[in-house]
Amino acid sequence: MSDFFEGELRKLFEDGEIILSPRFTGQACLGTLGKNLRVRAQFATTGVADHYDALKITVLNRKDGPVDTLMLKLRDVWGKRPVPNNPNFRDGIFPHIWVDGGKPEWYAYQPTPADIERLCQEVEQYLSVFRERTQDGPKLVYICAPLRGDVERNIEFARQKAQEVFQSGNIPLCPHLMFPPIADPENPVQDQAAREMGLRLVETCHQVNVYGTEWTDGMREEIRCAMELGIPVHPDRGVTQKKKRQKKDLPQR
Repeated sequence: MSDFFEGELRKLFEDGEIILSPRFTGQACLGTLGKNLRVRAQFATTGVADHYDALKITVLNRKDGPVDTLMLKLRDVWGKRPVPNNPNFRDGIFPHIWVDGGKPEWYAYQPTPADIERLCQEVEQYLSVFRERTQDGPKLVYICAPLRGDVERNIEFARQKAQEVFQSGNIPLCPHLMFPPIADPENPVQDQAAREMGLRLVETCHQVNVYGTEWTDGMREEIRCAMELGIPVHPDRGVTQKKKRQKKDLPQR
């Protein structure tokens, strides 16, 4: 049953535009609105058992708990929708999900892409009230990319990505341009110190951009740090596809 609800929530939030760094677990979507605010979205009932006719949005502070909750009723967003060629619903139906015999499905009416977009707009309008505005002007963007292997090539790759961030008007934080000249990655003590300093840089940034065709152990550590702090993580397309294909642990950074 959770697979159905996850699929419907992915239609709304998987692109990360409304809920940052979305994660799907059970029947809920979890994500962030900024460094301190998080959000949970799930379909909910409002009076009839197994009759999911609302989208429940809960905003939470990661330190203080729940901030606010919205029960967004689907009938208020979509109204009554026509069901062509169905004599049982000549006047249309208020869309909802129902569970019959343990199997959830949309009852008589399947929401269209336009319906999904309308629901997304309502959620975004609500969350915009709570979304943390870090600051006006450029954002601090952490450049997360592989280093080990062909070090010189990887440094040049990171430099190019940092330049892209700079040209977009934001401020790149690129550890590959900071630490290799002063910390030998082949020296375990210096390498560990550089890793820890990199994580401190992650804590100060507004978002983390992930680049490359693999997520190395060092990158995963940086990504995990950002997600724990509610900092948005933006992988590029190549990383996302590679991550889906690979199940095994990746080499160290």
